[in-house]
Amino acid sequence: MKKATLLLILMVLLTACQFRPTPEIVEVTVLVTQPPPKPVEVTVLVTQPPLPTYTPYPTYTPYPTYTPYPSYTPPGLTPSPAGTGTPTLALPTPTTPLKQTPEQTPVVTSTLTPGSVVLPNCPNPQARLTYPTVNAVLKGAVEIRGSACIDFFDYYKFEFRYEGATEWAFVERFEHTVEDGVLGVWDTSALPAGAYTFRLVVVDKTGNYPEPCEVEVTIEH
Repeated sequence: MKKATLLLILMVLLTACQFRPTPEIVEVTVLVTQPPPKPVEVTVLVTQPPLPTYTPYPTYTPYPTYTPYPSYTPPGLTPSPAGTGTPTLALPTPTTPLKQTPEQTPVVTSTLTPGSVVLPNCPNPQARLTYPTVNAVLKGAVEIRGSACIDFFDYYKFEFRYEGATEWAFVERFEHTVEDGVLGVWDTSALPAGAYTFRLVVVDKTGNYPEPCEVEVTIEH
């Protein structure tokens, strides 16, 4: 009877220890009462496996809200009305093409015969005119030829003055050297007909220039 009672108590204690989180070894004291003269005290050590380590679940991160892209309409297309599903092509309004005019070609005119052509007397061969020649008759846009290639070259310019005038009128400035070639174009169409003096001035980087090359010409229309 005593043994059966002890076994029953041990089974209850073992069952209870399965639900205890700690410790791994449990010390249990059982007091068994028996008839006199003396009770019996029994100490039982119960060993249970350790509980697994707690691992928390990862934090939930929601997905970003989906935003659809706007509808794409190609350039020149007009979105269709609701329900049609077909865009309308906006055609450009035809315009009348502009009339192209040919570029103005410099015209060189002289009434002098080849035997009477006289070149200008230019003091410096690197700043000289070869056309217009002396007393050349000019009309419209005139192609100016010669050389402008002095030492320490900076730029050259065209100037003219009416017969009897003392002030020179500026025509155009150029910033590249030329050697025995086309220096530029002088448009005489806006000038009154008459006698003129045309000159070439070639300037160096110090602001100085050799004596300009001048030539007497006549403008006609």
